[in-house]
This record gives sequence, structure tokens and C-alpha cells, in this order.
Amino acid sequence: MKGFFEYLAKRILSIKRPANEDLIRQRQMLMHPGRPAKELTDEYFISKLSQTLMLLFVGIVVAVLIFISDLNKTRFLSGNVLDRNTYGQGDRTVNLDIYADDELVEKEKAIKVSERQLSVQETREAFEKTGDELRYLILGENESPDHVDRDLNLVEGVEGELIGIEWIISDYSVLDGKGRIRDDFENENGQMVSLTAVLTYGEEKAEYVFNVNVFPRKLSGTERFTADMDRKIEEYDKKTVSYNRQLLPDEVDGKKISYKTSTEGTALYVLLMTLLAAFAVYSGKDSELNKSVKIREREMLIAYPEIVSKLTLLLGAGLTIRAAFEKTAADHLKNSRDKKISFAYEEMLITVNRMKSGVSEYEAYLDFGKRCAVKRYVKLGALLSQNIKKGSRGLLAEMEQEVKEAFEDRKAMARKLGEEAGTKLLGPMAMMLAVVMIIVIVPAFLSFKL
Repeated sequence: MKGFFEYLAKRILSIKRPANEDLIRQRQMLMHPGRPAKELTDEYFISKLSQTLMLLFVGIVVAVLIFISDLNKTRFLSGNVLDRNTYGQGDRTVNLDIYADDELVEKEKAIKVSERQLSVQETREAFEKTGDELRYLILGENESPDHVDRDLNLVEGVEGELIGIEWIISDYSVLDGKGRIRDDFENENGQMVSLTAVLTYGEEKAEYVFNVNVFPRKLSGTERFTADMDRKIEEYDKKTVSYNRQLLPDEVDGKKISYKTSTEGTALYVLLMTLLAAFAVYSGKDSELNKSVKIREREMLIAYPEIVSKLTLLLGAGLTIRAAFEKTAADHLKNSRDKKISFAYEEMLITVNRMKSGVSEYEAYLDFGKRCAVKRYVKLGALLSQNIKKGSRGLLAEMEQEVKEAFEDRKAMARKLGEEAGTKLLGPMAMMLAVVMIIVIVPAFLSFKL
């Protein structure tokens, strides 16, 4: 499978080369000195493209499978009936697409299917607490009982409670049994209505009265149809509550009603997540390469003072530029047999091998600075090559000055790295401070309450 995607990646690269190919080639050469530039670039883009294509393939396959599964689940209900849960399993909610005369009028309508009731078992509850909660619950989307222009929320129970609630409405011409404002109610000045909540617990009962000022509610065509649909569903629910299945209405407001199970759109979510992940993988490879280049530059700057100080010391001892350069590189190679060779010394070893293969010292030192692609090393390469051409007179003094500047730069870098480390510690320190404050403050508040 991996070989197939690598083959596809090669085919894509043969048709269209990436726009940032030159930049990637330069950075790959910095990270892997000595290897052919084209080979490095091709390996990078093939790996990057093949991983992206593989991720896209897997994501699309999963999305298609989920879509097919959703299609199998999506079907018109036979006989407009829903299976109920048996007693004790609780109510359930089914999302259905509603069709009127084969035209979709409401998507993913949540229809409550009550559990089959065989007997009623109530548990004791505090009526006063429930009454206080109902005072706010019944308002629904209304802000105040003094102005009610939206349907009330006449709950039949309180979450977490086992109290049965029945409602008695003083004027059913204003509100129906569920607290919905009648469509034909037109008193613009409002009308006071008393709502009596009858709370039952076994043989015990308690009544709480709530007064609300009701105003007319205007409905659009869709809202009116939805309200009528809800009313019909509840009527059918009550009629068939003792059956194993719940019957749904076949007709509402003169329109033929049909139902289809709703899908959750999981396939689309998977596809979108796949595209985002593929983009992240594709762009992340470039970000990872950029980060590696910055780490390389920092390592080379850290090694620079040591390199120039060794070269200066060997030049002061009477060695030629080439001998000093070769000995500095060889000593590092000798001391790094079991360790990774530094980027800077690796470039020096490549320069030494080039000189041994016949490249002139002047050209080798210039290329050394260019390959390093760091300002300090470019200057060092130019300094060494110029003295090859003009002679070594004055070179030692220039190298000593370079050593002083290099160590000053290293001190500045150390300060900068210390500041960055301190900044990174601010987050953990803030978290520790928050924990300490919680440990100190919470017991103090608890002691006040006691």
C-alpha cells in the first residue's frame, strides 16, 4: 500500500513540480550536506505527498462507509409507527425528517417516545423545592410572568425528581393543556391566567398556584404547522401509550405526512476532518523542516567560538591555514566517534575532503561559508580565502578579533536563551500560583459558611 502511494507521488511530481522546490532544496542541503541535491528534494516531496495521499484515501474510505451506513439507516417508517421502550427503560428521543405530500417540511425533528407504562411508582420528594423550581421553569422563553407572549413550559416532572405534576389551567380558551397560547386568542391587553400545579407523591398531594399575564402570539405558516404537528404527535402518544408501538399522525393541516430517519452527517464531518488533517500533514512537513534549519543554525553559532579559537591557536603555533583547518576538523572527528558530528564540523570535513580531491583552498573556503549559510561562517570563509590569495600577513590579528566577537555573540545568545526559558516557565508558575490560591482561599470560604 505504501509503495502504491509513493508511486502516485512520483507520478504527480513528474507532471507538476512544487513552487517552493528551490527553497526546499536549499534547506535540505543544509540539513544533509554532502548528498545530491535532487535526490534529497525528491525524497522529501515523495514522502510528503505519499503521506498526504494515504491520509486522504483512508479518510475518504471511512467517510464513504459511514455515508453508506447512514443511507441504509435512512428509510420511510412502515405504518408511521415507532417502537417503545419497555417499562423501566425510560423514554427515548428519535430524530425524524417529516414530509408533507412527499415534500420535506422539517428536518431532524426530535420526537419523544415515552416508555410503555404498566404501573406508577412514585418516590418521596420535597414539594416546596419543586414548587420553587417550577416558578422559573414554567416561564420557558418568557422573561417575566407579567408579560407572557411565548408558550409556557408546563413540565410534567423535574429532572432528578420522582414527583408527578399535573396542571390545571383557569382559562383553557387562552392556554391549552400544555401551556401553549391558543392561536385564536386575540386580547392585546393581556389576560391573567392561574396555573395550578398538582404535585403527587404516592397518596400525598400538594398544590401550587402561579399567575401569569398572557398576550397573543403571532405564528408564521411554518411555526403554525410545527405547533399543529406537535399537538397531533402528543395526542397520538396519549392514545397509544399502552401499546407496544407509538402511532404517528398521517395528516396535519390537510397535508399528507411521511417520515424518514435522520442522519447525523457523520460522513461529512469525517471528510472535513480528513481534509484538515491532510493539509496539516502537508504543511507540517515544511514547518518541521524550517524548525530543523533553525536548530542547525543555532548549533552552528554555539560551535563557532570554539572553532575560531582553535584555528587562532593553531595559526599562532605556526601551522598553515590548511593544516590548522584540517587538524581542527580531524580532532573533532576523533573525539566524536560514538557521538553525532556537529553540523559545523561536518561542513569542515566536507571542505577538507574537497581540498584533498583537488579543489583549490581559495574556492574550498568560499564554498564552506556558502554551504554553512550562517553569517559568521560566511565571514570566516571569506577571511580564510582572502588570506590565501593575499598572504597570511595580519591574519592572526583578524582571527583574534573574530574570537572576541564570537564569544560576545555567544554571551548574547546565552542571555537570549535564558530569557526564552524564563518565558516558557511563566505558564507552569501561573498554574502553581492558582493551585496555591485555591488551597488557601477555599478552606477560608468553607470556614465562613460553617
